[in-house]
Amino acid sequence: MLTKALLTNEAYRLEYNYKEACPKGINALVMAKNDRAACQLILQSDKHYSVSLSRGDWYSDFEKVAPGKALSGHDRFRVAVNSPLKVSLHHIGMFFDDDETKKADILLNQDVVETYANMPTSIYIELESEKDTVAGEYDTVVKVYHSLYGEDEKEVASFKLTAKVYDAVLDDSRNWRFHLDLWQHHCNLARHADVRLWSDEHFDLMKPYAKSMADLGQKAVSICVSEIPWGGQLCESDHRYGGNMFEYSSVFVTKKLDGSFEYDFSKMQRIIDTYAEAGIDKVIEVFGLVNLWGVKGYPCGDPIDEYPEDIKVRYLDESDGAQKYLRRGDDIIAYVKALERYFIDTKQIDKVRIAADEPADPERYSRSLDMLKSIAPSFRGSCAINHAEFIGQFHDRIDDFVPYLGCTVKEFDRLKEYQSTYPDKTFLWYVCCDRNMKPNTFISSHPIESRAIGLMTSFVGFDGFARWAYTIWSENPRLDVRHSAFEAGDTCFVYPGYNGRPLLSLRYKNLQRGIADYELITRYREKYGDEKADALLKKVLIFDDIRAYLKNGQCRHESELFSVDFDDYNAIKEEVLKGLE
Repeated sequence: MLTKALLTNEAYRLEYNYKEACPKGINALVMAKNDRAACQLILQSDKHYSVSLSRGDWYSDFEKVAPGKALSGHDRFRVAVNSPLKVSLHHIGMFFDDDETKKADILLNQDVVETYANMPTSIYIELESEKDTVAGEYDTVVKVYHSLYGEDEKEVASFKLTAKVYDAVLDDSRNWRFHLDLWQHHCNLARHADVRLWSDEHFDLMKPYAKSMADLGQKAVSICVSEIPWGGQLCESDHRYGGNMFEYSSVFVTKKLDGSFEYDFSKMQRIIDTYAEAGIDKVIEVFGLVNLWGVKGYPCGDPIDEYPEDIKVRYLDESDGAQKYLRRGDDIIAYVKALERYFIDTKQIDKVRIAADEPADPERYSRSLDMLKSIAPSFRGSCAINHAEFIGQFHDRIDDFVPYLGCTVKEFDRLKEYQSTYPDKTFLWYVCCDRNMKPNTFISSHPIESRAIGLMTSFVGFDGFARWAYTIWSENPRLDVRHSAFEAGDTCFVYPGYNGRPLLSLRYKNLQRGIADYELITRYREKYGDEKADALLKKVLIFDDIRAYLKNGQCRHESELFSVDFDDYNAIKEEVLKGLE
């Protein structure tokens, strides 16, 4: 028997924590043209039950019969949605979080899920408008049907959801101004799909993942030009959950019989082209030249005096067929120069950023920048900064500033001064690892925190947001996404589907919604001015001054920082859409 059926907002996260699922109901959504809006359907039965999202018949494991026993008759439910707008339905799968509580996150593509008696399940219902959708109200009807196996269905629940489409068109994500930089880990894709690295199958695999990033407005493609620039991200010491986090170079180097070196950039270029075809073509982010992370057990021989980094560039020696590492400074410098020359010759140099991830040694980082400037002066730098003093020390040597939220708060006045002084530079911010920094995108985070990222970026006047991982997974991410060294969800926004395509998440969808909010508010700001736009944002962003965001080095409680009430975000969006009509 159906014991619970209700519609609630898309930012709700179902948890199995022995508390009854009683979220606030919803009966209306607002959206622009060329936009999306969503809700969730929560169901529960007092028997074991299965839920189908398609018209086809299905068999459930709950229907297995023990020898000599009669069929017990579990509940079978089917969800049907009728709408004049485009509709997509997904079961929302659950994972154990670090607190051992199961929480909803992954949007599944399967038709049927099975759930035990007295445990709720959730379904994600998304509506999509087109550019030529006529402004107005569109009624969507959600129905739930029940049957026992072999019986006719009967309607047991029905809901009407009104989507109001305003006469304002949201730009295509490829044209969004929000600068999103989610780093990619291409080797991890190949490992989890069991395909050969840099094979045709690998590049085919990248395409749907690139498309999913383009749908968020992603601007940068990640490239590694030396081996394991991040080391193993501590995966080598994770004996509980496993997972391989090593990333490798997509450039192939050969030492010819005459002693000269040949550089093959074709695989690297194919990555760039694959992402550009999806619409990600603004920035080429190159990792592996500066601020390289070491890893125990992966020595590369004696330190190289002529180059300030322990860079690992492998080459094939034609004289004996062995793979070796460049160990002479001159050879490494020649490699860096060849890389610069390639980007110049292919007219891509203006897009290239030599990326550094959280340098902790300012002296070494300074030497690395000096070296790059002397041997490859066309290269420009980007740096994820988690030490506030770096901002002042390297402000004139970095083209893209990406400070950690804590650094952003501590050095906000200086960053805004630089932003005014260097209008051509890009200013992003990021969060990672620390659950005390909010808004964040962990599974433990409220899903609407991902949406708050877009509004917060608008409020502080930055260009966008960065995060260190889009597709780093544990050994079996469809069963468990936890890592010993990271919060669950810290390492990914999507999950690997068995068909080679990404499965999205509640966090992905709320981030997408927040970036769309940013786009609409930017247009509102241009039309009505900063004061009126910021007054709207203050309905969600509770803090009075970003400089007081921290207390004793930690984020204040979320109740002092931002709202987690979906209605507040919906109200802002509706006000913005009214103003843009």
